[in-house]
Amino acid sequence: MDLLDQMHRTAFLGPEFLTWLWYRSTAQDGEFKLDGDAEFGPFELWFEDKLAVGSPAINAQENLFKGGQPADSLEARTALRLGKLANEAKLRIVRGAQEWSFTLKASGLSIASARIPAVLSKEDDDRFYERMFLLEQLDRMIKGLYGQFLKLRLAPAWDADELPAIQRWIAGTSAEG
Repeated sequence: MDLLDQMHRTAFLGPEFLTWLWYRSTAQDGEFKLDGDAEFGPFELWFEDKLAVGSPAINAQENLFKGGQPADSLEARTALRLGKLANEAKLRIVRGAQEWSFTLKASGLSIASARIPAVLSKEDDDRFYERMFLLEQLDRMIKGLYGQFLKLRLAPAWDADELPAIQRWIAGTSAEG
């Protein structure tokens, strides 16, 4: 099997991951911690003012919600009930006094329009390295969350616990919904 075939076979994971982040952000009041990374510490992840949901079917209709808190809207939750998944979202991560804002696209898990915490260095070289360090921190958080998702998604606990909890949340019958 070539790389292109592998990419097509796993394309569903990006939207599932973003939808799982949406669920977990709601269920855990935005609080996250990376497994096996004690030095990194906890952080908060929130969905901001842009959310796109769509069906995994080819050429299916996509819904774009902007303004306010679309992740909390009845319209976005209804789209989930109709079988759509998150395709793109504007997210905010807060870790201590640092804050990142960015758009995460489910296809390819690409980051766009990233805003990093304020750079404190005065020298140009130091500013560059500090910016790269802050971008690495963002990358580390996203990769860490994706690793947690994959570990859970491939475990028996996915079908036994996590998926039913997500389905209850989508239906609005869970404590978080």
